[in-house]
Amino acid sequence: MAVLAVLQSVLVAALSAIAFGFMAVELRRLARLIASGTPGDEILTDVPAERLSKLVSFSLGHRKLKEDASAGILHAVFLYGFFVLGIGHLEVLLEGVTCFLVAFGGRAFTYDRVLPAGLTSAYHLSQDVFAAAVLVAAAIALARRFAGRPARLLPRSADGERILWFLLALYVTFFLLAGPSLLLRQRAAGAAALSLVQPVTSFAAVAFASLATPAVEALRGLGFWAHTLVFLAFAAYLPTTKHMHLVFAWPNLYFFRRQRYGLPPRTFFEKTEKFGIDQVQELPWKSLLDSFACTECGRCNSVCPAHATGKPLQPMKVLRDVKLNLRDRTDAALVSDSQIDRSRPGVVRGDGGYLQVDGQVHLDELWACTTCAACVQACPVLIDSVPGTLVALRQSQVMMESRFPQEATTAFKGLETKGNPWGLGPDRRMEWAEGLEVPLMSELAGREVEYLLWVGCAGATDPRARKTNQALVRILKAAGVDFATLGSEERCTGDPARRLGNEYVFAQLASENVATLTPYRFRKILVTCPHCLNSLGKEYREHGGNYSVVHHSQLLSELLAAGRVPLDLAKSSDELVTFHDPCYLARYSDTVEPPRDVLDRIGVKSVEMTQSGKSGFCCGAGGGRIFLEERIGKRVNVERTEQALATGASTVAVGCPFCMTMMTDGTKAKGVDEQVKVKDLAELVAERLRPGAS
Repeated sequence: MAVLAVLQSVLVAALSAIAFGFMAVELRRLARLIASGTPGDEILTDVPAERLSKLVSFSLGHRKLKEDASAGILHAVFLYGFFVLGIGHLEVLLEGVTCFLVAFGGRAFTYDRVLPAGLTSAYHLSQDVFAAAVLVAAAIALARRFAGRPARLLPRSADGERILWFLLALYVTFFLLAGPSLLLRQRAAGAAALSLVQPVTSFAAVAFASLATPAVEALRGLGFWAHTLVFLAFAAYLPTTKHMHLVFAWPNLYFFRRQRYGLPPRTFFEKTEKFGIDQVQELPWKSLLDSFACTECGRCNSVCPAHATGKPLQPMKVLRDVKLNLRDRTDAALVSDSQIDRSRPGVVRGDGGYLQVDGQVHLDELWACTTCAACVQACPVLIDSVPGTLVALRQSQVMMESRFPQEATTAFKGLETKGNPWGLGPDRRMEWAEGLEVPLMSELAGREVEYLLWVGCAGATDPRARKTNQALVRILKAAGVDFATLGSEERCTGDPARRLGNEYVFAQLASENVATLTPYRFRKILVTCPHCLNSLGKEYREHGGNYSVVHHSQLLSELLAAGRVPLDLAKSSDELVTFHDPCYLARYSDTVEPPRDVLDRIGVKSVEMTQSGKSGFCCGAGGGRIFLEERIGKRVNVERTEQALATGASTVAVGCPFCMTMMTDGTKAKGVDEQVKVKDLAELVAERLRPGAS
């Protein structure tokens, strides 16, 4: 007996050293891989209080997971079970390692030797309840995966299911150990097999009550070794799976990006001869950390407009490809340009992904992204690198390989030569304002204005978007707002070029616009395009432009609230309006309520689409996609239009010229353009101005 006790201690100590040693070595290897990324140009250590708050609320508070109640409860059980039951696993190992003391007349270490009776009871109760809860949660989670519900869990993950089987085995063996242990303690104390502090374990004890004591002792020994071996195997297996997010999600939450949202590191053209990224080690370390922090929950896929409409892009797969490329094939290019025949059986999965592309991002995935950041908004661990990674890969394709969709050529040429992706010359940039007497900054003799109205390329070029600016000017004049425009001096902000990967053209346009704005005096820039809002307000800071920029929905809301807009509410009709949230307004600029406030103040009846606000569905124009053809799957704008039509609304309100184009085309594609109108917020307000007000 003494020899067996010593042998047990040696075996448990050796197996523990092997399992945890392997875990430590693997963790160190993964940490080195992550550290092999570039430094990036973001400051990721500022405002520590805010970062700690995010870490706590998203991890311990399950801030994002709670949006899916069932998944949130399951994950809470797993997470807190991990913490609580980890204490019990440590006791089992300590008991095994100290079992040799029996050979010297002592007894193996257990917590009841050092804890007071009350704490011992609380400890046993916590282990009992959480072990049962995790067992049930694992069974439910497996059933959900087998049933394929929710759909974001498809295709089924062998890795994810393997972990759940491990959990089932771990806590079945837990009760195989705890049941006989309780029964032996109760027999030694002359008590019944039931225990109030171990209610679930008591059922196991009762089940074994008919066995003789030697048989119960043998059963306990079997339970000890089964539980120990499953636990150590689980510990060794863990660092090779997606469940390493248990380690990497915590730092990822803390080091979230606060400034450069959805972008790769800035390119300094005067210091480098290589533009963009084509090797995984060229990504910032934070993007590499993102790939290991990914829980593979599928939330990003479920909200991705490209994925929802049959394109091969899946944000979760992009992260997985980065991880696999870094971990297993560090010499392989990150972009795959293999020819894919989507019509051939066995090439495309049911969800649109390419079966043969693993560890690489295919060109079809690369160009499908609308940079809408829905994946960022949905992520429970604040992974924000997918849009930026795809833009970085586009940069390499565009600036190094000159390989991009043919349709982008016209936009690039227009941006380079005319400062307008549609190729409209500067001399025609004020055609939209004919008859409106719009003041120009160049004619003010240095006088400061309250608002510099940034017209935008669409607002100056597209006939439909021109009406938005015309309506806005009428409102501004009626409200007595002091404003002026740049006129022919204005150029595109460069957003389409940047998102399409032509960073050089973006930098050129940004520098030109900043130089143009510098001599003029204005308090704020007013825009009707959320893409201009993001570029001018955030991204121009890199080029020396620090401006206060407001979207016209924000100003309209303020003017209406102050009673400065002379309305004739008798003009309000019974039309039912639904508002389509522009991605660059709701998600990139955190502006959701002002558009709705405008609708409310002008007295229209409104209804929300199922996906709205920060969870809104993209129109399909972002990421420069408005200039590209959609050849794979369903058109994104048609999908969004169908969502709008499902509300029964007769008017779709928008706050972006790109959205105006896409939603208008969507109503035409559905054959309802005569019945359902697409209008900008400014148009809806202008329709209700008192006669003669403007």
